[in-house]
Amino acid sequence: MFKRLPAVLTNLVLVVPRSLSLHLRINCVGVSRLQLAAFARLQVQAAAPFVSYGSCVIRQGDWLHAWVWDAAIETAFAAKLGGNRRFSTLSHSLFSMPVADGVTWLGLPDSRGVEAQLWSNKQLVDSIYLDNSLDSTGWVDLCAQTPELEASGWPEKLVFPDVTQIALAHQPHWGRNLTPRKQHRAIVNWAYLVTATLVLTTAVLAGWGAWLFGQKESYQQAIDQGFEFQDRRIAEMEPIQKARSATQQILVWVNAASELAPSPGTNEILVELAAIITRQGLVVRELEINLPTLQATLVATSGREPRLTAVLGAIESHPWFEDARFVDVSGGSGFKFAWRMRPTASAKLKQSQP
Repeated sequence: MFKRLPAVLTNLVLVVPRSLSLHLRINCVGVSRLQLAAFARLQVQAAAPFVSYGSCVIRQGDWLHAWVWDAAIETAFAAKLGGNRRFSTLSHSLFSMPVADGVTWLGLPDSRGVEAQLWSNKQLVDSIYLDNSLDSTGWVDLCAQTPELEASGWPEKLVFPDVTQIALAHQPHWGRNLTPRKQHRAIVNWAYLVTATLVLTTAVLAGWGAWLFGQKESYQQAIDQGFEFQDRRIAEMEPIQKARSATQQILVWVNAASELAPSPGTNEILVELAAIITRQGLVVRELEINLPTLQATLVATSGREPRLTAVLGAIESHPWFEDARFVDVSGGSGFKFAWRMRPTASAKLKQSQP
């Protein structure tokens, strides 16, 4: 009913003859590699004609080739082994001699038929199990009755080999089964395993927590010692810092005192102002000093009204004064002006002093 390969395989493999299996060809375009096994199981489950079945599915390009058989074959083989050894299950079709293009034949001794495999571009295209009584004429009739054969690429004429010369192939299998057989495993005492796992996990976590606590305490002790050393050093450096701050303050005062310049007094302002307004035919009747702002009432000596723009321009052209403006007419003959002292007036006064 089933055969085992000779001892060329290191693992125990049940090889299911092609006569006991059904071949399916499934398109898998668009299915990712990660989802291929699940897709293959769903397709086999939908197409299998057995309530309980075994399967072998391999991928060739954009197609899946599936061989499905009755699970009773595997059950009988497992019973023969005594139920203590594990084994994998493959279809006999996977031990053929692949060809680049064309048809290859595969059979078993004392078998009632042979398997014909159609290959193209070194990939399996289709697999058919043919009865030994079929000949070339019967093949032509079969192709005429089965359009699917022509659609798959089978030739219209097929030369049948001598069945007596087809023997068991000793080739290693060329495909990887996407739906391997589920192995029987001993019953696990999950309750005991969960309890032992919890105990072990608790012990590991307790030890890890104790180690972390010890590390934390040692780090905290080192940090406290560092703070204490820092406080001592700060206390030792405090007198030096105070002396340094006092010295810097004294230097600031000395530098500021050396850069001080006397502000122009009333006399200096009158002298400079007289030099300006005398040329304009004016005299000062009233002067108000509120540094940096100055206001003065000027009176024309000739009795004529002064040219305001000339007076304002003369005041602003002086290096001490800026922002000159006319304020108002005072007492009919007086003209009130206002301006500001430049911030550089003190320095210029200091430069002019011997």
